[in-house]
Amino acid sequence: MRNRRLLIVSVLALAVAGLIVFGTESQHPGASTFSELPPPGMPFAPTSTGINSSWFCAGIPATPQRGGDVVVTNPTSVPMRGRITVFSTTRKVVVEEIQVAARDSGSYALEKLSKGDYLAALVELDGGLGLVEQRVRHPNGRAFSPCSNAPSNSWYFADGLTLGAGYDLVVTNPFPDYTNVTVSIITQDGVRTPSKLQNQTIAGRSVLKVDLEQFGLRDEQLVAVEVHSTPERVVVARAQNYYGGLGRNGYSMSLGAPSPDVHWYFVDGEKSQNSSESLTLLNPSDVPATVTVQVYTSVEGSDEFVAVQTVDVGEGAVEKLDIDAIPGIPPGRHTLIVDSGDVPIIAEQVITRGSGGGAVSVVSQGARVSSSRWWVPTPLQEVSVASLVISNLTGAAGTFSVFALGPGGLQPVPGLQNVPLSAADDFVGGFVDLDLTNSGLVGRPLLIESTVSTVVLRRPGRGNNIKGRTSVLAVPEI
Repeated sequence: MRNRRLLIVSVLALAVAGLIVFGTESQHPGASTFSELPPPGMPFAPTSTGINSSWFCAGIPATPQRGGDVVVTNPTSVPMRGRITVFSTTRKVVVEEIQVAARDSGSYALEKLSKGDYLAALVELDGGLGLVEQRVRHPNGRAFSPCSNAPSNSWYFADGLTLGAGYDLVVTNPFPDYTNVTVSIITQDGVRTPSKLQNQTIAGRSVLKVDLEQFGLRDEQLVAVEVHSTPERVVVARAQNYYGGLGRNGYSMSLGAPSPDVHWYFVDGEKSQNSSESLTLLNPSDVPATVTVQVYTSVEGSDEFVAVQTVDVGEGAVEKLDIDAIPGIPPGRHTLIVDSGDVPIIAEQVITRGSGGGAVSVVSQGARVSSSRWWVPTPLQEVSVASLVISNLTGAAGTFSVFALGPGGLQPVPGLQNVPLSAADDFVGGFVDLDLTNSGLVGRPLLIESTVSTVVLRRPGRGNNIKGRTSVLAVPEI
């Protein structure tokens, strides 16, 4: 039998206690705790009041039949005021005052506020405790993404392709002054630095669209990207419209990673006859990285299955690991833990379910942290037998509970209180697909609270009567 070795999430900083009061029910979730924040990482839910909070939404397409919403959730007991500043590829700036009722969500269609190939948004909330996400509406399927808590001088994308797919970088400068960006493109043949993408100037409070095909990147099967800016920080997203390349289909609008990390957690893996899955690993450092990938399956694999895979990624290089090709990996669901030792990397998962025009492809970064409290701020528009995935990242069994936000505050969901959550045993188990059918949770923001440290992922539908589901991480309190 293989020895079970779970990675322990590094302590971020000394924690200080915080309290958010959402209601008076005795079964309501306990007090939040939060810590000092590391350098820019994944989006998180603020847990302490302040003068205001700012959210930077990566961008939506605003051409015909395309658009998107900024969704603002107010978990507090008082109305929340704020403003949305919309930036555009046309350089027009629009400011809209907003107010979200107590314990409610508000949705704001950006294409009704401004025009342009792409629109991005800065959302400023008075009081500091709201949560903000964006939702893209596209003929090839909806795409969801939490908005960033801060801009950054660096952004990274491990995966991408231009073979049978469109690829736009969407770069937003939310500050009044001009800034310069430099784009490096890494393929399996080496690094490219198109001259027109070196020190490219972006006007203040505007959006720049970069179509990679216009820079000679046609029919590429693997395209990793690094974007660096100076002097101002920016927000960078990747827009991909897949139409058959490498069997992929669907639309993706993803916020980049503002920094590399040594731990990445993926909880939506699956081995089946009708799916394909891989990991893309980018090493942006100047030293090689040895990356281990731990696979936690729903059932025990065959004797040839090795649950710990090793991938060497050279300095400034990108590599792929074909999860389907791991000998003996059993069919069914699984989760992955990626560890790169002391060399930070970027890791993204690519999973396609179905085939042909019915295929659904999802490309996503893993979680960089675990938490005992995860928010689903954008209300679910439909539910399924696997609406949420909850993964236990500790060596101890625990429980989790689901709460729905409504007029009375956070209310316990009947039948979803103190649900057992096992620990993995010899690389088997430690996660659960949560069935929310007949739960009455459509249209309700959710909080998932656990007694152990977890990662939570949601699997919303694609909209437009398109089959299949996409996936996006919930938003942690850290």
